[in-house]
Amino acid sequence: MLGGLFNRKEQEIKIERMQTRITELEYETKSLAERHSKQTVRAKKAVSEKQAADLALKNAAKKIETLERELKPEGPVEQNAVEPGYKNAITLTHARTSELMFQMGSIRSRHDDLLSVYLRLGETISDLTEFERVVELDESVKYVLARIESPTGIALFCDMKRLGFGSLIVALPFPIRDTTWQLDCAFDTGQMQEILAYYRDICIVLAHAGETIIVVSDQEAVIDHKIIRSSVKEKHTKGGMSQRRFERLRDEDIRHHGEKARDGFEALVAEYKNELKLVVASGEHSLVKEITQGCSIPVISRSMDPKAKIEKQNIDKIRVLVWSSRWYVV
Repeated sequence: MLGGLFNRKEQEIKIERMQTRITELEYETKSLAERHSKQTVRAKKAVSEKQAADLALKNAAKKIETLERELKPEGPVEQNAVEPGYKNAITLTHARTSELMFQMGSIRSRHDDLLSVYLRLGETISDLTEFERVVELDESVKYVLARIESPTGIALFCDMKRLGFGSLIVALPFPIRDTTWQLDCAFDTGQMQEILAYYRDICIVLAHAGETIIVVSDQEAVIDHKIIRSSVKEKHTKGGMSQRRFERLRDEDIRHHGEKARDGFEALVAEYKNELKLVVASGEHSLVKEITQGCSIPVISRSMDPKAKIEKQNIDKIRVLVWSSRWYVV
């Protein structure tokens, strides 16, 4: 009888232990389930974040590729190209031009074989006193000099012994002031530095029928600007009387836009007349002439992208372009 009581007691203890273990296992199961649920959420979040990171990386790669393509110099000129003779041509911003001029200014030679030439618009090496008697310029350099069209003139830097970088031809953003040449142990970058320093504040006019932008800027930032917009009819393609009448109406629209843009130009120039040294204009020639007529500040015309949209976000890009120089490696 006592044995039966002990057995029953042991069984109750075992049952109690088993129930305790069951409770512990249930708790562990619940804990594992919660942990698994959290891991699942984290895994989904990680997948989402990876997808977002992959997309961002892909977009960044595209931007890098675009920038590299924009900054990459033009390839070697083909034999049938319009402007043969130079190896590479690249547009450099004001900051990069300044850095390159600093590096060139530090170059020294043991002999007077570093040539520096500055040519104003419309002048050639034939206009340089004693030049052709003293300097034997390479024919490829002469060829490129004769074919580069620059409304601001041209500068040439040439290592006559060709032990360094050979020859560089530069179309500056602003007019060369003096036609000079020098054969020395160092390059003369002084006039380039003076030109960029002198034309610190300029006015930019980008004129198109119905849409004109006028910008006051220095080499670092846009100071002020106006965007002039008017309604101008698109060009007519049909013939007959309707075409002639349409063209007269369009000419009237353009004339009205020119007057409106000239008022905006004169107002902006009057506000900054004590600082402005130059007006750089581009666009439709007749419209540019209409807008800038009577201006007391010197005006030069330069080519810019005719398809460039005149939007607020593009204004600084226009500034950078105007302040840039074109470099040719011969």
